[in-house]
Amino acid sequence: MSDSTRKDFTDKFSESVKPDSEKSYVEKGKEHLTDAADKIQGKFQPNEDKSPTQRAGDAVQGRDDGKQESWSDTANRYTEQAKDYAEQAREKINETLHGSSKK
Repeated sequence: MSDSTRKDFTDKFSESVKPDSEKSYVEKGKEHLTDAADKIQGKFQPNEDKSPTQRAGDAVQGRDDGKQESWSDTANRYTEQAKDYAEQAREKINETLHGSSKK
Protein backbone atom coordinates (compact mmCIF):
# COMPACT_ATOMS: atom_id res chain seq x y z
CA MET A 1 0.00 0.00 0.00
CA SER A 2 1.22 3.49 -0.69
CA ASP A 3 0.89 6.64 1.42
CA SER A 4 -2.51 8.33 1.10
CA THR A 5 -1.23 11.44 -0.66
CA ARG A 6 0.81 9.51 -3.22
CA LYS A 7 -0.10 7.65 -6.39
CA ASP A 8 -1.30 4.19 -5.40
CA PHE A 9 0.89 1.22 -6.33
CA THR A 10 -2.12 -0.63 -7.76
CA ASP A 11 -2.71 2.30 -10.14
CA LYS A 12 0.95 2.25 -11.18
CA PHE A 13 0.78 -1.50 -11.77
CA SER A 14 -2.45 -1.41 -13.77
CA GLU A 15 -1.06 1.43 -15.91
CA SER A 16 2.11 -0.54 -16.61
CA VAL A 17 0.22 -3.71 -17.56
CA LYS A 18 -1.93 -2.06 -20.24
CA PRO A 19 0.09 -1.56 -23.44
CA ASP A 20 0.53 2.05 -24.58
CA SER A 21 -0.94 1.10 -27.95
CA GLU A 22 -4.28 0.45 -26.20
CA LYS A 23 -4.30 3.73 -24.28
CA SER A 24 -5.94 6.93 -25.46
CA TYR A 25 -3.95 10.15 -25.68
CA VAL A 26 -5.87 11.39 -22.64
CA GLU A 27 -4.91 8.28 -20.63
CA LYS A 28 -1.24 8.67 -21.59
CA GLY A 29 -1.27 12.35 -20.69
CA LYS A 30 -2.95 11.70 -17.35
CA GLU A 31 -0.42 8.98 -16.51
CA HIS A 32 2.52 11.25 -17.29
CA LEU A 33 1.10 14.08 -15.18
CA THR A 34 0.25 11.86 -12.19
CA ASP A 35 3.62 10.09 -12.43
CA ALA A 36 5.45 13.43 -12.47
CA ALA A 37 3.44 14.73 -9.53
CA ASP A 38 4.14 11.54 -7.57
CA LYS A 39 7.88 11.67 -8.31
CA ILE A 40 8.07 15.30 -7.26
CA GLN A 41 6.11 14.64 -4.09
CA GLY A 42 8.36 11.67 -3.35
CA LYS A 43 11.44 13.87 -3.60
CA PHE A 44 10.03 16.45 -1.19
CA GLN A 45 8.53 14.03 1.34
CA PRO A 46 11.14 13.10 3.96
CA ASN A 47 11.95 9.38 4.14
CA GLU A 48 10.97 9.25 7.80
CA ASP A 49 7.43 10.31 6.80
CA LYS A 50 7.11 7.50 4.23
CA SER A 51 5.85 4.01 4.82
CA PRO A 52 8.41 1.22 4.29
CA THR A 53 6.72 0.20 1.03
CA GLN A 54 6.71 3.80 -0.22
CA ARG A 55 10.43 4.16 0.60
CA ALA A 56 11.15 0.97 -1.32
CA GLY A 57 9.02 2.07 -4.26
CA ASP A 58 10.74 5.45 -4.40
CA ALA A 59 14.17 3.80 -4.23
CA VAL A 60 13.33 1.53 -7.17
CA GLN A 61 11.75 4.37 -9.11
CA GLY A 62 14.85 6.50 -8.61
CA ARG A 63 17.02 3.81 -10.18
CA ASP A 64 14.89 3.30 -13.30
CA ASP A 65 17.42 4.71 -15.74
CA GLY A 66 20.56 4.59 -13.59
CA LYS A 67 20.70 8.34 -13.03
CA GLN A 68 18.89 10.84 -10.88
CA GLU A 69 17.44 13.96 -12.43
CA SER A 70 16.35 17.04 -10.55
CA TRP A 71 12.68 17.37 -9.65
CA SER A 72 12.36 20.37 -11.96
CA ASP A 73 13.84 18.42 -14.88
CA THR A 74 11.42 15.58 -14.16
CA ALA A 75 8.49 17.97 -13.98
CA ASN A 76 9.53 19.72 -17.20
CA ARG A 77 9.98 16.43 -19.05
CA TYR A 78 6.57 15.14 -17.98
CA THR A 79 4.91 18.47 -18.71
CA GLU A 80 6.31 18.47 -22.25
CA GLN A 81 5.16 14.88 -22.80
CA ALA A 82 1.69 15.73 -21.50
CA LYS A 83 1.54 18.74 -23.84
CA ASP A 84 2.49 16.48 -26.76
CA TYR A 85 -0.27 14.01 -25.87
CA ALA A 86 -2.79 16.83 -25.47
CA GLU A 87 -1.86 18.20 -28.90
CA GLN A 88 -2.17 14.75 -30.47
CA ALA A 89 -5.58 14.32 -28.83
CA ARG A 90 -6.69 17.76 -30.08
CA GLU A 91 -5.60 16.89 -33.62
CA LYS A 92 -7.37 13.52 -33.48
CA ILE A 93 -10.60 15.13 -32.25
CA ASN A 94 -10.33 17.81 -34.91
CA GLU A 95 -9.80 15.18 -37.62
CA THR A 96 -12.79 13.21 -36.37
CA LEU A 97 -15.07 16.24 -36.32
CA HIS A 98 -13.88 18.01 -39.46
CA GLY A 99 -12.12 15.36 -41.52
CA SER A 100 -8.42 14.94 -42.07
CA SER A 101 -6.55 18.08 -43.10
CA LYS A 102 -3.44 16.11 -44.10
CA LYS A 103 -3.13 14.88 -47.65
